[in-house]
Amino acid sequence: MQQPVLSLPQSINLLTSHRDNGHYTLIHSTTYIHNGLAYKLNHDPLSKRSSPIRKEIIDRFIEQLHAMLSHYDELFAFRFDLSVPEGMSVAESNKLVSKLFTKLRGEFTAKSWNGQRIVNCGYGWGGEIETAKQLHYHCWIALPYFQVRTAGFADTGIVGRINRIWSELTNGASRVHVPEGRYRIKRGDHGSLVDMVERISYIAKNRGKYSTGKGQQTFSASRVKFKTAITLH
Repeated sequence: MQQPVLSLPQSINLLTSHRDNGHYTLIHSTTYIHNGLAYKLNHDPLSKRSSPIRKEIIDRFIEQLHAMLSHYDELFAFRFDLSVPEGMSVAESNKLVSKLFTKLRGEFTAKSWNGQRIVNCGYGWGGEIETAKQLHYHCWIALPYFQVRTAGFADTGIVGRINRIWSELTNGASRVHVPEGRYRIKRGDHGSLVDMVERISYIAKNRGKYSTGKGQQTFSASRVKFKTAITLH
């Protein structure tokens, strides 16, 4: 396996290509350039405890955030984690996570969000399983700020809805955890986007990804289309 040169911790786009358990590319640098813009990643190439980032995942996440910013001047975003019932297969739990976002989008069609429905919702998820640990999922969601300005709690707001839907899908056997960090992302303020990307790059870390190379998903994301070709930076 090709090994990266780690002498420059601030090196940019230090990549290696891999074909074990599928074909993927790893980013071994702290700073990453995507479409001419620089982002910080949750990775320290000098630390043995830190994991390189999967390029295919972080690229998709960045593109979806930009797509959302083509529709809205400001976004509200946060990360959340999902546990799954013990012993559930990867294929089955992947389907449940997809159903979660499908049902959540369905609830956005009601005109109860600042008197309107939420037209576009950006999101992404990544499955993770490490030695002697149960499969779990790290997720993020980005919504129009003029309609959603808080994550809520276990029984209210967006978090309340996620918690209720996930409990229904898993028959109350699993939970939702919302770590610290809420993000207000503004079009034209690249720094606000950098903070969010650094936060969700953790979801794209290579450690714990379980792909067998046989079509088993390790991540997914929304499919928001760009509204215009406006400059977002």
